[in-house]
Amino acid sequence: MTIKIQCSCGSKYAFEVDPVEGRMPFAVHCPTCQAEGTERANQLIAETAGQPRLRVQSASAAAAEEPPARQHAPAQGSAMERLRKERRQFRVVGWIAGAVALVIVALLGAWGWFALVGSKPRLAYSVKVPGAESGWHTEFMGPGVILLVSPDHATAHDLNAGKDVWSVSLSEKESAPGQRPETYIDKESVWICLGARVVRLSRATGEMKQTVPITGQFQSFTPSDTSLLVVSAKNETTRLACRIDLASGEVATEEISVPRAQQRALPNELPPNVQPTAGVLLAQALDEQKFNKPLEAMSSEFFSTGANLVELRVKLLEPKVTFVQSIKPRGPTHINSSLSASSSTADVAEEVFNDIKRDQSGGVKGIDESRYEATLRRWIGAAPTEWKGEVTGVPMFFSLKTVDLLVAGKLLTVFDKQNKKLFEAQLAFPVNSRYNPDRWDHHAVPAVEGQGGLYFFDEGVLTAFALPTGEVRWRLTSVGISKAQFDDHGILYVDSTSGSPDDIQYSDQIKFEQAAPVLLKIDPASGKILWRVSQEGQGCFLSGPFLYTASAQQGGIAMANGLAEALNAPRPDAPVYFHIYRLDPADGRMLWDFYRQEAPAEFSFQQNRFLVRFGSDVQVWKFLTF
Repeated sequence: MTIKIQCSCGSKYAFEVDPVEGRMPFAVHCPTCQAEGTERANQLIAETAGQPRLRVQSASAAAAEEPPARQHAPAQGSAMERLRKERRQFRVVGWIAGAVALVIVALLGAWGWFALVGSKPRLAYSVKVPGAESGWHTEFMGPGVILLVSPDHATAHDLNAGKDVWSVSLSEKESAPGQRPETYIDKESVWICLGARVVRLSRATGEMKQTVPITGQFQSFTPSDTSLLVVSAKNETTRLACRIDLASGEVATEEISVPRAQQRALPNELPPNVQPTAGVLLAQALDEQKFNKPLEAMSSEFFSTGANLVELRVKLLEPKVTFVQSIKPRGPTHINSSLSASSSTADVAEEVFNDIKRDQSGGVKGIDESRYEATLRRWIGAAPTEWKGEVTGVPMFFSLKTVDLLVAGKLLTVFDKQNKKLFEAQLAFPVNSRYNPDRWDHHAVPAVEGQGGLYFFDEGVLTAFALPTGEVRWRLTSVGISKAQFDDHGILYVDSTSGSPDDIQYSDQIKFEQAAPVLLKIDPASGKILWRVSQEGQGCFLSGPFLYTASAQQGGIAMANGLAEALNAPRPDAPVYFHIYRLDPADGRMLWDFYRQEAPAEFSFQQNRFLVRFGSDVQVWKFLTF
C-alpha cells in the first residue's frame, strides 16, 4: 500500500509498504527534518485496514507474501544503517590518512633540512687571541669546554653557556714570545709546561694548586697516565729527570750523568756509481746529509714509559753508510727525433727534471748501516736495570701501554716494562725516516697496541704480532702507512697511501702524479680489509662514534713545483687547501667536507664538534646528529 504523511515541519512524503501484522515493518523519518514518522504511518495503516476492500491475490502474489518476501523490507532498513555506518568509517579513515600524510610530509621536510643544513657544520664559537699567535695552544678540555693557553694566561670557556668558566694569569708580567705551552689534562687538574716551570691548575676553578720549577735548559715534556716527565740539561754531561706524580703532585728528581755527546763524520767520498760532475760536487759541498753525513758517535735520550723512566744510550761502533739509487736510472728517452704532439708533456717534463736532479745529486741516497751499541737503562728501583745489545742502523725507542720497542734498521726488539726482552722480529723495510731521532716529534709511534696484540708498520708492511710471544698473526702489504689506531669497538683504522714499492726505493724521484692518501678499516683478528677510501684526507681522527679525516695540501703549478724540487730550491708561494671530511664508519662514505684555503695552526675533535685555529682566530664548529 501507499502511505502518505505530512510532517509537522510541513513536508510531505510517501512510500510503499507491505504491513506486517498491521504495523510498519521498519522505521521511517521525515527526509527534511528527520522527525519520527513511524507511529503516524501505523495509524494510517490501521485506518486503511478498517475500510472494506476487494483484493484478488494470485498464486504468485501469495508466494510474494511468504515470510521470506516479507523480510525484504527490514533488509532495506539495515542497508541504510550500514550505509550511514560506512560513511562515518570513511570519514574517519580520511582523517587518519590525512594525518599520516601530514606526518610523512613533516618527516620528509625535517630529514631534508637535516641532510642539507642541520648535519653540516656551522660556526658555534669564535674568538681572536691576543699577542703572538705562535705562543698559543688550544684544545678541548671536556664536553663543550675548550682550553686556551699562552705563556701568560689560561682560560677555560664553556661553549654551551657561552661564557668563561675561569680565566687565570700565569705570570705577573707579560713574557717574551717563546716556546708554545705544552699541556696535559687529567680528571682533576690542568698541567701546563712553560719551559722554566710546570704549573698545576684546578680543572674546575682554575685555581693554581702547584708550581714546579725546572732547573737547567729545558729539553722535553712527556706525559703518561700516571706521571709527567720533564727532562732538562744542567750541563753537557748532567741531566735532570723530574717525575711528577699526577695523583699526589709529588716531585722526584734524578740527577743522571750521561756521556758527552759526540759526532763522527764519514770520509768525504763519493759513492762509486756517481760521476763527480760539477753539479754533484756542488751538492756534496752544500748537503752533508747525502755524502758527508755526521753520525752520532755517542748520545743519550730519556723517555717516560708510564711505569718508569728509560734512558737510551747509543754508541757508534763501526760507521757505514750504503748508497742506493734514489732516482730511477735513465731509460728510453721521450726527447728524441720521434717527439711528436702526442707525447705527454708531463712525461717529458718529469724526464727533464729528474735528469737535472740526477746531475745535482748523483741520484743516490745514503742508508745508515753502521753498527751501534744500544743500552736501555730503566729506573725500576733506586738503581737502573740495563739491557745492552748491538744493532745495525740508528736505534729508535718507542713506548706503548704494556711493552716498549727498540727499532734499528730492519730489526724490531720488544721489551716488557721490567726491561725483559720478549721477542725480536725481522722487518721487510726500515721504518719511515720521520721517526729518525733528528726528525721525530716525540708523539708519533709506528705501532699500536690492542686486542691482545702489537700492530707494527714499517715503510711497506703492517704486521700483527701476538703478545707476549711475538707470533705473527697476519701481514698486510701497504706502502706509506703513517698511523694505526683502534676505535671504541676494537676495529683498526690505518692511514696509508696508494704507493708502490718503487716509491720506497726511488724516494727522490720527481713525479707529477703523487700517491693518493688511503684510509683502511681492518678487522684486527684476521687482517681483512672491511673497506678502503682514497683521496679523502691524509690523516684519520676518531672521536666517540664519529670518524674524521683531514688534509692540508699546498697548491701551485706542477711544472714550477717540479723544477724547484729538481734544483733543490724552495717551492713557489701557493695557497694551502685545507679539508676536514666526516666519513660514515659503516662504509667510509663522505658525509660532508669542510674546506678553507688556509693552513690551520691547530685543530682537534670532540664528538660532533671540531676546533680549528687559523693564526690568532680560534673557531669551534658544530653539527647536529641523531
